[in-house]
Amino acid sequence: MLKRIVVISCIIALVVSCKKDDPVNPYDDIVRVQNDNPEADDLPVGNFAWLQAKVFGPTCANSGCHDGTFEPAFSSINSSYNTLVNHPVITNDDNGTFTYRVVPGDASNSLLHERLTVFIPNTSGIMPLEYEPASDWPDNEAFYINQIASWINAGAKDMFGHSPGSGNADFPPSAEGLVVFPSGNTTTPYPRDEDGIGITPILVDAAPIDIWILATDDNTAVQDFTTAHIKLASDINDFPTESAIDLVYSSPLTALDFTDQDAQFYYKATVDLTGVPSGQQYFLRVYLNDGVQSEVTEIPNDGSSNVINALFLLSVQ
Repeated sequence: MLKRIVVISCIIALVVSCKKDDPVNPYDDIVRVQNDNPEADDLPVGNFAWLQAKVFGPTCANSGCHDGTFEPAFSSINSSYNTLVNHPVITNDDNGTFTYRVVPGDASNSLLHERLTVFIPNTSGIMPLEYEPASDWPDNEAFYINQIASWINAGAKDMFGHSPGSGNADFPPSAEGLVVFPSGNTTTPYPRDEDGIGITPILVDAAPIDIWILATDDNTAVQDFTTAHIKLASDINDFPTESAIDLVYSSPLTALDFTDQDAQFYYKATVDLTGVPSGQQYFLRVYLNDGVQSEVTEIPNDGSSNVINALFLLSVQ
């Protein structure tokens, strides 16, 4: 009897010791800023931010799967885009048909589309193999696949309408989150207008404010950017003549990106709006260069939709 108890105890200990640990969330012990972001349904259908918020995030970023554990990594807008577009494949069909996961302008030669629609021998099967409880993939599978194909065939542009370079090209930097505080405050962000329809402006005081930008890049560390500034304009056509306001690399704060995922914001700019009349609105644009691109990247830009421009709109209370 004693031997049996010892054997059973050893088996239990072995099973427990072999159990795979749950992935560690790096944000578990960090104080998050509960900033406002638009609902996914407010984003333009088919825009890459919409695809991230509606498909790649809730459906594909499963714990221990495409959450960053291995590529493609669907844990954020930046990681999703950079590990899909013009990214070399790892798996392939027997004929070696596919070169990139997403080939801009050609869904039929994009492995992403193939994995969603066709069983490729020697792979794990048609994706997604499983999905998070919050995903509505089972009810909208055909619609989502069609939107992914349309996005690819339209050039696989980023959320701001920038076209990617050719295969294996270095991507331009991006800005994928915005949070605004009273100057010197990092705990109580200004809200978006809760009474408006769709994507509403961030309501700020006529006072000094701190504007925090989530800057990202595929290869260059954000602290190594050669250009980082913003501009504010009361008329969207006036950006060429507006003065630049430097973004300062700072100790990070953790807030939500545009698809409500935790991210670390490192760049901020302080703007004094003292004396600005109530109701005045400002369009905001971000200007970044990673030292690789030939031109400074403007975010959003003249090719961005009105909805995306609204993400970067401030209104003085």
